[in-house]
Amino acid sequence: MMTLNAPTRRPSVLHIFKVYYPDLFGGTLSVIRDICTGLKDTFTAAVLVCSRSGGAPKIVVNDVAVERVHSFGDVLSLPAAPTYPWRLWRRITEHDLLALHAPFPLADLVFAFGLGRGRPLVVHWHADIVTHAGLRFIVEPMMRRTLRRAAAIIVSDPVLVETTPLLQEFADKCHAVPFGVDVAKFDRPAVQPADVNARGRLVLACGRLVPYKGFDVLVRAAHSRNFEVWIVGEGREREHLEQLIRDYGLQDRVRLLGSVPESERVKLMRIADVFVMPSVTNAETFGLVQLEAMAAGRPVINTALDTGVPHVARDGIEAITVPPGDAPALADAIETLINDPDRRRRMGQAARHRAVTKYSTTAFREGVETVYRRVVAEEAIAAKDVGLSAPASRPHTAGGFVGAIRIAAALAWSDMRHRYVRSLLGPFWMSIQMAIMVGVLGSVIGHFSNAGAVARLPMLAASLTAWTFLNSVVLDATTALQGATSLIKDRALPPVIFLLQCTFRQGLFALHNATVPLILWLALTPRDISGAFVALPGLALFIVCTLALSLVLGALATRYRDIKPIIESSLTLAFLSSPIIWTSDMIDRSSPVMRLNPLTHLFAIWREPLVTGHVATASLLYVLGCLAVLLLAAVVTVTHLRKAAFWI
Repeated sequence: MMTLNAPTRRPSVLHIFKVYYPDLFGGTLSVIRDICTGLKDTFTAAVLVCSRSGGAPKIVVNDVAVERVHSFGDVLSLPAAPTYPWRLWRRITEHDLLALHAPFPLADLVFAFGLGRGRPLVVHWHADIVTHAGLRFIVEPMMRRTLRRAAAIIVSDPVLVETTPLLQEFADKCHAVPFGVDVAKFDRPAVQPADVNARGRLVLACGRLVPYKGFDVLVRAAHSRNFEVWIVGEGREREHLEQLIRDYGLQDRVRLLGSVPESERVKLMRIADVFVMPSVTNAETFGLVQLEAMAAGRPVINTALDTGVPHVARDGIEAITVPPGDAPALADAIETLINDPDRRRRMGQAARHRAVTKYSTTAFREGVETVYRRVVAEEAIAAKDVGLSAPASRPHTAGGFVGAIRIAAALAWSDMRHRYVRSLLGPFWMSIQMAIMVGVLGSVIGHFSNAGAVARLPMLAASLTAWTFLNSVVLDATTALQGATSLIKDRALPPVIFLLQCTFRQGLFALHNATVPLILWLALTPRDISGAFVALPGLALFIVCTLALSLVLGALATRYRDIKPIIESSLTLAFLSSPIIWTSDMIDRSSPVMRLNPLTHLFAIWREPLVTGHVATASLLYVLGCLAVLLLAAVVTVTHLRKAAFWI
């Protein structure tokens, strides 16, 4: 029975960015705030960001729920928040729409790997990557996959699509929605609109103190001139700017005011004579703060960037536009307005008129809402069509490879629980066996090595734990598909799930075995954890290589039954001929066997950082080459696993 006129639930949108109020103030944060506030009657908003403030992880800002994932600081302008991708993945299913405020590579990492495909994505393109362009070859492929995945891309000005090669590839998805400003906040009822300060010496600039804002150019422009400069904002460039002010002897005319409340910033906009936005790179795509100055009736001086900046405040009408990074030209433009009160008045009135007529908050809100509603509606129609046309096939296709990973992890966890259901110590029996093996082998090897047996134990335990994981995963994979014959033939689950299950199951056992090297390390070595952090990427490569190897060998052992004993013999030989239990003084690392042995380098990329704090470039390149080959073979293997029912 159908219910008519049932109350409709407001769709929810998750805004994704690297920082939010109250940790920082800035243009992008104002845009997110304005979207949440403006659409509160039609969308339920939430925000997921990073924070290093150490406060509560979940707070409410302006009636919007904000979750702050802990960050250890910034690395190359990116928050060092390793758990952010995980939290984003977990939050995706809670919302009807995802709004990514780009660029933000941590989020691109999630979307590039195909996670969260069950929810539509809208990308708000705020800027291109300019500051660390050397890393673009790493980040751009992920950004491209994110944009390909997006249902719509919102830009602040059409010129961004014309000048950004990455956006040009997806021009059909782009929607130009200019930012808006609440001009009512900048009204001055007690002052006549035509009133202009006769002194005309106060120059105001606002923004985060970061290199691309060009505030150092403004400080140099003030040298040997006769105007005052007030700069509002905080950031990592503050010490550099303070030193620059001291070097030029400008302490009496150039002031860094730090962060100020919005009400104070509005007052400063009202009393300033000239507003300057001296940005030097295309990371400045719009300049929302210059729009606020226009709403306050201030003439603007901006720079000739290939973005929307000179299109918002136009040269000769609302602004004077100068070349970026040109301090003398900037100083001349400032003095031109200072010496001409009538021109300041005319340009200020034109700026106010343009802000009122072209950049209203209503137009911005309606533009964003239109895009959001269309994307949500199209997703609902697509979901309905899928449900009507293929209801039986949906459980198999939903989630794709990610769904297979989740099922494999659940099966591995269930398998371990049932295996030790009546055991007193559970998997820790294996840890006891590992401890005994480490003790015996350590004692034996100590007689053949110059190194002390006790000092050798932590690294020996770590090496044996890693080898046991690799050996067990591969051997498990060679029989995994035969063990699931009935499920594969009935097509109850994809065959790849049972190969993935081997890695997860042995990973759980390895975590229990890892208690042995951990205890030995705490007891026998200095408490220096710096090497452990450096070793984490190498350990991740080790695990990925093991997973890819198990997929390939598991499928081959199922297709060709003679391969299984060959794999077992090869693993035994590899253990004896690799530097797993042998110390460096017992082997010749320059021998062809050691140099060409993949296991030598696969263990070196995570063991060497524990000892020396760095990894040899040759080993890293060797492992990356092997990984590329294994991943290619794994992809080919997975595509052929649909024939597994005929192999068994």
